[in-house]
Amino acid sequence: MEYQEYGRVTIPTDVDVVPETLALLRRWGADAIRDCDGTDYPEALKNTDARVYATYYTTRRDNDWAKANPDEIQQCYLMTGFHTAGEGPLSIPLMQGVSSELMQVNTRDDIARWWEVMDRSAGLPLPPDCWRYDEASGCVVIEQPEPFHEYTVSFLTYLIWDPVHMYNAVTNGWTDVEHQITFDVRQPKTHAYSLERLRRFVAERPYVDVIRYTTFFHQFTLVFDELRREKYVDWYGYSASVSPYILEQFEREVGYPFRPEYIIDQGYYNNQYRTPSREFKDFMAFQRREVAKLAKELVDLTHALGKEAMMFLGDHWIGMEPCMD
Repeated sequence: MEYQEYGRVTIPTDVDVVPETLALLRRWGADAIRDCDGTDYPEALKNTDARVYATYYTTRRDNDWAKANPDEIQQCYLMTGFHTAGEGPLSIPLMQGVSSELMQVNTRDDIARWWEVMDRSAGLPLPPDCWRYDEASGCVVIEQPEPFHEYTVSFLTYLIWDPVHMYNAVTNGWTDVEHQITFDVRQPKTHAYSLERLRRFVAERPYVDVIRYTTFFHQFTLVFDELRREKYVDWYGYSASVSPYILEQFEREVGYPFRPEYIIDQGYYNNQYRTPSREFKDFMAFQRREVAKLAKELVDLTHALGKEAMMFLGDHWIGMEPCMD
């Protein structure tokens, strides 16, 4: 049996661990060095014999762009808790139990079209003229609910802090970092900008051999509460891959209207223990194709620029599942 003493090992680094990185490079026989979230690649390691992997964030690390284009910030569907009606109007707070650092209610798009108020006791949606949103209180108000029926609200939010960046900041105790805002590469302005941004990223890093993509192009669903505790995690993340722009494309493809309930699934969010509905399977198939098509566009550009491409299969799954048709 032949033993390989060098290669197939990649080690992370940062500017304050250069001697340690070089020592591990020799001790472990590593053939590649990479940066990671919250680190910078050291100048002293740009001329080693190891291959250099550069982490490329397709959906964040450019807050100037995100702030200039708030309509193309990434979005996520959420459902409130169950609220029981008594006598008189029922007010349902939307962001109760959700971090306001992480998400912001989307009132820019038509809420009558993209939100859904459900009578969970009856299993039926309420017509939009039976409820209203009071932005001052952050509550949906149902003026004449059925007494003792339970109600929920499904609504769109903007991801105003990238969930993985929030996780890293909370876990590592980062207190002096700007919250990185997510942007949606699927949407027209950001799509065009992202191609130019990738060209610029490669041109500024001639020492890099491999572009290490972290996300194509939606993070897995990760929700924190007001105390920065993890509330809900779904590694497949389809509930965090939505926007009216994407959903209108989906409607044109499948030929029937979209409902938030296709994503919300009674509050189960179509987790892996649920049997998916026909509509949700249609949505997954649509998202896989669209994400894979755009991923190919960026990978082809990476190759054309003379670099290799790899994907970190951890922050993201959509379009990369081994069971994909």
